[in-house]
This record gives sequence, C-alpha cells and structure tokens, in this order.
Amino acid sequence: MNIKVVSMCLICAGTLLAGCGNGGKKEAETSEKKEKGAVVGSDKDNHGCIASAGYTWSEVQKDCIRLWEKGVRMNAVDDAGKTLFLVFSPDSAQVELFFSEEGVSNEILDRRGLPAGGYAWNVEDDDTKNVRLEDSKWTVTQRGKLIYQEDAAAK
Repeated sequence: MNIKVVSMCLICAGTLLAGCGNGGKKEAETSEKKEKGAVVGSDKDNHGCIASAGYTWSEVQKDCIRLWEKGVRMNAVDDAGKTLFLVFSPDSAQVELFFSEEGVSNEILDRRGLPAGGYAWNVEDDDTKNVRLEDSKWTVTQRGKLIYQEDAAAK
C-alpha cells in the first residue's frame, strides 16, 4: 500500500510540475509576440517618416529628416523650455520653422532681399515673423521683438 500511495503522489507531483512548466513557456511566447507586434520603426506617418527613429517630414526639404541633423536649433529668449528648429530648403529660398510647443504648426517663410543688402525670410505682406542672420547668429523676431535666437552651444 505504501508503494501505491507514493506512486500516486509522484504522479500528482509530476503532473503539477509539468503544468507549471508549460505556463512559464506560454508567458514567454506571449511576451515575444507582444515585442514582435510593437517593432520599433513600425510607426510610419503618411510620408513614410519613422517618428520612433527621430524622423519627421519637412515640406521644404521634401524628405524625412532628423531636426537635430538638418536644422538650426534656436532657444526662446523668454522661456528656456521652448525651442525651434530652422530647416532651409536646398536652395535657401524657404525656411521651415519647427516649434517644440504642442499644437503649434510649422511655418514656412520665403526669402526676400533687404534694401540694405542681405536677406530675411518672412511671409509676403506679413511682417509678424522674420528670420535673419545677424552677427553670425540666426534670429527670429516677431513684430520687431526678438523671440528666438540660435543656440550657441549647438554650434
């Protein structure tokens, strides 16, 4: 009788251990499937830019770009938390402004010759924002007030 009881206990213990082992394997398989389902780079936008890899669409470049590689970093003069990137078209006829603030759309400004020489980028008949190179630094002004200037540390 002892042999029957011991045999039954071993069979029950073996069944329980086998069941626990399969549960761990299923969890690992489920975890692997989740990881495969959320593959980095699977978040392409309408233009095919992969945001998780740092790419965003630039209208003036007509390409997916990384702002820190192609743009000029600017800091807000009144708020250290706000930034702006300037991205110029290949011929510099336009500049696209990429704002860090949520809900603020990109702006595209056109290059215009200045009477005193040089160039400024703004919207025709709208002098609300101007992009200029002054003293070897890029600046953005709004109605004559400096709002962004080039990040000297980024040069």
